[in-house]
Amino acid sequence: MFRRALRPLTTVAVAATLVVTASACGGTADEAGPEESTSSSGSTSGGATSGSATPEPGVEPVMIDVVVDGDSVSPNASRVEAAVGQPIVFRVSTDVPAEIHGHTDPEFTIDAQPGTSEHTVTIDRAGSYDVELHDPERLLVRVDVRP
Repeated sequence: MFRRALRPLTTVAVAATLVVTASACGGTADEAGPEESTSSSGSTSGGATSGSATPEPGVEPVMIDVVVDGDSVSPNASRVEAAVGQPIVFRVSTDVPAEIHGHTDPEFTIDAQPGTSEHTVTIDRAGSYDVELHDPERLLVRVDVRP
């Protein structure tokens, strides 16, 4: 009779162990995936895109639209705020190849080809960082990253 009384407790203990084990191994592809993404028409390089800070699920990215149309470039010396590890998406529309350089720690470079492409970076250290367009030389944004 004592064994019959323990059987429901054993079943509950095994079920609880399975639930804990399954949740520890769970996760979505977004949570486990890389912190860098680019479209087929662009590329991103540099340490800031693969930094050690992992954005929390549900954190909204900061969107920065960059437009290069002949000699017209925007944004022009704008200021943007982000949190450490928050995704920053550069949506680049350009009529010529464009190189965007972030003076972050570590630095990053976006090589955008003509057309529209998106490039996601994360910055894992607080500070103020300039992001520039090369050729023509322009300050696009200063990103203020807070802890």
